[in-house]
Amino acid sequence: MRTARKVNAVLLAGDRRASIQLHHENKAFLELNGQPLLIHVLKALLGAELVGEVAVVGPANRIRGALEAVGIDERVIVVEQRENMIENFKVGYVASLGLDVAVPFWDLKGSGHDATPVLVAPCDIPMLLPEEVDEFLKRSNMHEYDYSIGVTSRDLLSLYHPREGKPGIQMVYFHVKEDLMRHNNLHMAKPLVLDHLDYIEKMYEWRYQTRFANIVRMLFSLLFNGWRLMKSLRIFILMQVSLYYDRHGHPHLSDRLRSLVGFNRLSEGIGNALGARVQIVYTHFGGAALDADNEKDLAVIEERYDEWMALQRSMHT
Repeated sequence: MRTARKVNAVLLAGDRRASIQLHHENKAFLELNGQPLLIHVLKALLGAELVGEVAVVGPANRIRGALEAVGIDERVIVVEQRENMIENFKVGYVASLGLDVAVPFWDLKGSGHDATPVLVAPCDIPMLLPEEVDEFLKRSNMHEYDYSIGVTSRDLLSLYHPREGKPGIQMVYFHVKEDLMRHNNLHMAKPLVLDHLDYIEKMYEWRYQTRFANIVRMLFSLLFNGWRLMKSLRIFILMQVSLYYDRHGHPHLSDRLRSLVGFNRLSEGIGNALGARVQIVYTHFGGAALDADNEKDLAVIEERYDEWMALQRSMHT
């Protein structure tokens, strides 16, 4: 086991800049099986063997009300949201260290907390299991890396695709030499050592890479951030063109291009952009990747929730 002790977590439940609302509501408070989405994720985090305390960042009064309704109070720190995702993460990280949230994040650099990692998860992955959280944490090597990004293979996620007349969720996958994969929304990081933490927010805001405008924004961002990002730019272009060919019925061309981008190059490219040593970590359940990013996917999760949760639990046993 690479993670030898418990780590604290930050659960992001904000509804300000770059957040996506469903049904004109903060996704965190939409109900699934009678409980808000954030409660499903929180229970998975608290149920994991390797998670200590969880700082939940969002509209504080609503979060406290949701916690009171289900009787959760221990090991949870409620933090009022700031103006965007990165600011929410920063204040959540400060709270996860047991410090007053008024302490400026960057004042902690060089204070002895630089090597303290934190787990980060969004509020819209209600099918997350404690076992998947522990698998990710056990595989995250925070001794040799600064940032671990969770992924899940298309081979596994195909179990959740539409099939046999039943609705499902079919995602857009990253194309690399070894696999087609999906980011699964789990992050593990030592944030005080990341040179370009603000770039994560840009990637989050432009995360829908099938939208042409977002692709252009990402390209120009890489171009104007200096020569050291040229490797990242090359990898980004190869992955985008490979994805384009795959979506337009040219799988052989797609495969030829993705053969030029391996895991090592991908992690190196992300590391160049963030100024960090980056590790890509597989999990093998699927729940962490099934985010409720739109009303259609949320409806599918509602319809197939019990069936898919049983499927995940069978993977563990």
